[in-house]
Amino acid sequence: MVYLRVISLLAQIPLEVWNKIVMDEPEWQYMRGFLEKYGFGRFSVLMVSAGLNDYQLKGRAEKVYWPRIKELLEGKKAPNSPEEMESMLAEFYRDERLAEQKLKRLNRFLSSSLAKSLWKASPNEAARDFLQIWLKLSEVMQQKPSDKTIAFAMKTLGLALLMAGRSDFPIETTIPVDSRIRSFTQRLSISAENDETVKAFWKDVLERLRENLPISMIHLDSLVWQIGTLSKAEIVNYFSQLGLRNIGERLAEMLRE
Repeated sequence: MVYLRVISLLAQIPLEVWNKIVMDEPEWQYMRGFLEKYGFGRFSVLMVSAGLNDYQLKGRAEKVYWPRIKELLEGKKAPNSPEEMESMLAEFYRDERLAEQKLKRLNRFLSSSLAKSLWKASPNEAARDFLQIWLKLSEVMQQKPSDKTIAFAMKTLGLALLMAGRSDFPIETTIPVDSRIRSFTQRLSISAENDETVKAFWKDVLERLRENLPISMIHLDSLVWQIGTLSKAEIVNYFSQLGLRNIGERLAEMLRE
């Protein structure tokens, strides 16, 4: 059964490798430097703002989204308010696909009481209130908590907490379903007829993995997203670089081309 074989393979990945996979995410690679510059509160607002608009991009996120946001911001002083952050980020989103929609989403979040409270939040407070923030964000954005952009924005907040050294927050078990996650699920010969079936599959996988590994959906999503559209040979190479070539070979064998 594919489900059990996937769990068996992923359970062999050591925790330190799972953590390395998370640190290889473009959000971590390109945004990490702003944590010290901004302080946690402002940084968390930046991460959520960018997470909410990470869709319908002009190319791969690790090429045209996160590095360009970094390039825009790194030469500027830290913003003094959510309104100032909106002005800075609007410069980027005006040239994005669906620019009007993304500018409205940016304003909706950054003009909210949630953004103002997060602006002053400590890592302790954000970790403690993580699920309440999730629900409030969905309310502010007028979306379901399980919607892809909401789930992904909360992943970026989770990454901000991990960067700040906090892992004791109750990350919801909802994977943000994008084309890479959907593609990899289908290549495992798992039904991906709608987002709910994809979410259900990875939720079950995570629950089984968590019986022996203290990982979250952030870890699992990071891995599946990074390998989602790689060829079989590229997957073998990916795991080889992590010192786990055997896992890469066995996983590749399970995939449809």
